[in-house]
Amino acid sequence: MSSQRYPVLLSLALLASYVAPVAAQLEDSEFIAFGDSITRGSSVFDRENKGGYPGRLQSRLRQEDPSAVVHNFGADGEITQQGVSRVSNVLRQVNADAFLLLEGTNDINLVIEGLISFESIEANLAAIAGKAAATGHKIYYTTLLPRPPTAKLDSPNVLTFALSRALRDLAFRQQRNLVDVWDTIFYEPGRFPRLYDLASSGGVGHPNAAGFSLMADTFFDAVTGRDTQDPVPGEISPAYNVATISAGTEIELVIYDFGAGIDRLATTLTINGLPVETEQTGGTTKRTLTHTTTTETLSCFAKVGIQSSDLADPVNTANRVYKEFLVEGGRILRGDINRSCRVDGTDLLIVTVAFGARTGEPRYSLAADITNDGVVDGRDIAEVASNFGNSS
Repeated sequence: MSSQRYPVLLSLALLASYVAPVAAQLEDSEFIAFGDSITRGSSVFDRENKGGYPGRLQSRLRQEDPSAVVHNFGADGEITQQGVSRVSNVLRQVNADAFLLLEGTNDINLVIEGLISFESIEANLAAIAGKAAATGHKIYYTTLLPRPPTAKLDSPNVLTFALSRALRDLAFRQQRNLVDVWDTIFYEPGRFPRLYDLASSGGVGHPNAAGFSLMADTFFDAVTGRDTQDPVPGEISPAYNVATISAGTEIELVIYDFGAGIDRLATTLTINGLPVETEQTGGTTKRTLTHTTTTETLSCFAKVGIQSSDLADPVNTANRVYKEFLVEGGRILRGDINRSCRVDGTDLLIVTVAFGARTGEPRYSLAADITNDGVVDGRDIAEVASNFGNSS
């Protein structure tokens, strides 16, 4: 045998002795994605035709575990009461590890029409989740997607955000998991023109391919235990329908974190961007923040928010405004768009960015439309100019 063959034989022997690593298995590898048309992700909106967020989630999970499956049980136009009726049949068809529940946006329209209450929506969602949990499924509640300006109802997202906050509390009370797509999408730069199919979004607003991909990323992080979301708000007092406060008003804001938990030492209420003296109660998943306002912390307007971090590594942080109040006796000058109690270059910039846009267009800003005529134009710039440099 030629000596030149020994290196080849040795290489073959080493190759034969090598055992390829086995792909890691996920804790949960089979999922039911249950919901309405946003879950179904038809090709009308998902022009890449990749099965909405469930199809993309399955592709991502299979990079971790080739056996992963996400069953898409989305139903166009469904309301939660129909979901209660449908879910038993779905559970008879598939016995999975986990149940991803994203439903309720179609119910918002019924709330506006006075045909259903928030309490009924919550009860329906709890009933759907209860049936899935009774068959051994791990439950993931999901907050709603924000509605774009083109949505026929609730385009300001008052009710949609309220239901998302209620879902956070429902998940906490029932000790369920939460996928917070509201928080992911709402704070994404250029969210509506970049993430939504605005041309055919219908009555509630549907993601486009980019939006479904971002949703899939959010679900992927949640079901694989990656904590990428910061603390998020629940109820606030005074309630969202209260417009005016004064010195001595007690402000109370609930925040949640369904990952590593809230870092109380890095958490405080803010008014107009500045930290204020804050009393805290509760645990790491849910905390209640309380502050009693003073004349020192208020001006003509009060933007109430939080600064908060969680206990994850790396840390997720939040620094956001969640409610704006007019201060009793205060006066907002016409043209003070950002409610800073002064009309200045920032207000002019807001109008300039939206200039020429009309109601329903991505660049349109209701705040910049000072004359409230459906278009941001020279008359709105004139309103800013009339008080430019003045403070209230």
